[in-house]
Amino acid sequence: MNTSVKNLNKISRKSTTSLISDISQVEWTKIERYVEKLQQRIFNAESQRNHRKVRELQRLLMRSKSALLLSIKQVTQINKGKRTAGVDGYKALTPKDRTNLYNKMVVQDINLHNPKPAKRIYIEKKNGKLRPLGIPVIKDRVYQNIIKMALEPQWECRFEPTSYGFRPKRSTHDAIEAIFNKLAPKKKQWIFEGDFKGCFDNLNHDYIIEQLGNFPAKDLVIKWLKAGYIDNKVFNTTEQGTPQGGIISPLLANIALHGLEKAVGVKYYEYKRKGIKEIENRGSISVVRYADDCAPRRRVQVA
Repeated sequence: MNTSVKNLNKISRKSTTSLISDISQVEWTKIERYVEKLQQRIFNAESQRNHRKVRELQRLLMRSKSALLLSIKQVTQINKGKRTAGVDGYKALTPKDRTNLYNKMVVQDINLHNPKPAKRIYIEKKNGKLRPLGIPVIKDRVYQNIIKMALEPQWECRFEPTSYGFRPKRSTHDAIEAIFNKLAPKKKQWIFEGDFKGCFDNLNHDYIIEQLGNFPAKDLVIKWLKAGYIDNKVFNTTEQGTPQGGIISPLLANIALHGLEKAVGVKYYEYKRKGIKEIENRGSISVVRYADDCAPRRRVQVA
């Protein structure tokens, strides 16, 4: 592709010049750098509480050809479910398939997209029980990845510091380290381990929608939440929950669970160290959460 990243993103989606002949010739490093820069600007605007700027940048990212290209690569080449089709049976496993997919989607308006129901499949858990997964069609997965790109940096600026599941550059090792550091003072403490039963299946749609506020693509997120699923050729509505298997589902789960620390009484104090804002929990209660698993801790007096 000869068109530069800068010029590519300025070209109208309806213009034939935005089409490409071979997606494998894309300069991915430049594409990734452009998207990361936009995401950093969203994060910075949110940290400055410039909500109008946040929405402006989110719209820019969602219209970006670079975000579309990167999302197609993520969904069809990197993700584990790249070989699993949705209800339409479509997969994009070759460069030609991916090029055609891009050329079809680049001239469409993401906000006018109507999602298809997810395909319900079941996988066996370690305890022998079956876990239901909802597999969206490829096109929905690509759009979900774009929306995640726009929404995630805004919420990364808001999330609690001891939430580690489904977040960029965080892992179970960080959660383990956080728990260790909480216990290091050697004072007698109570530890409670908790799990949100059926977390993804029971998320409240109205609450998630309320939390999204004025997010530019909120209507599309609502469509995904209400899209339903097909199980054994039977359509089922979805009045609550978000399907495990959807790219945007983990982020929506974290948004729904945001505020847990405040609810149980955790209090943070802000201060500056060498001009950099720091946050510290000086209270007796702390919570370490990894996705829908959490380990609250409370210091207690022991005789």
